[in-house]
Amino acid sequence: MRLNKKIITKIKLPVKKEKNLKLWLNKMLTKSLKDLKIKKLYGLLVHDTSDILNKKNRFLEYILELKKKKLVSKVGISVYEINEINQVLKFWKPDIIQIPLNIFDQRFLKKDLLKKLKKQNIEIHVRSCFLKGLLLQSQLKIGNFKSKNLFKKFTSWCNSKNISQLDACLNFIKKIKHIDGIVVGFDSAKQLKEIIYCFRKKTIFVPDDFANNEKKLIDPRKWKIN
Repeated sequence: MRLNKKIITKIKLPVKKEKNLKLWLNKMLTKSLKDLKIKKLYGLLVHDTSDILNKKNRFLEYILELKKKKLVSKVGISVYEINEINQVLKFWKPDIIQIPLNIFDQRFLKKDLLKKLKKQNIEIHVRSCFLKGLLLQSQLKIGNFKSKNLFKKFTSWCNSKNISQLDACLNFIKKIKHIDGIVVGFDSAKQLKEIIYCFRKKTIFVPDDFANNEKKLIDPRKWKIN
């Protein structure tokens, strides 16, 4: 996987119902292109799959028109659950599918799902590789889940191998086949440089035995902050 610059953004239906959804969508994209000072987006992802599962709103139809107009190169979806992919693939093949994947959340690695998607020429992008920053913390700040010992197990493993938690998170993703892109969050230019440096270093083996399916841990929407 190479480091390169491709601008991808997400979009969701407006909270307030628009009389002319097609016009609203065009205005939103035009503004984004102007703000970014570019003529075309590499990717436009549907933020919430429920927005396109409802056929009545024609949201997907209007988004695909932007691709025909060459304002967007690729159109895709961002998902939380595997069943969202299965539902969407029944009526449409996205160019890109963005999934959550990290040392704790390994659901999308099951049943050769990524391999099957790649056979359909679908780009696979990974987000949440730091689990919203939780995997980089020295001490947990959420406390409403059962698997607290898992975090201690992970940090202890990092200490025993003398590698940072950042290194471990990135190396876990780097070893996985079929991934085309990684979305990372950062708080400063310094942190971004550190991420790039870690990404470019020689790959370190990170075991996959930290996997956990507890939703209160792997789904940030269900977190309870201490």
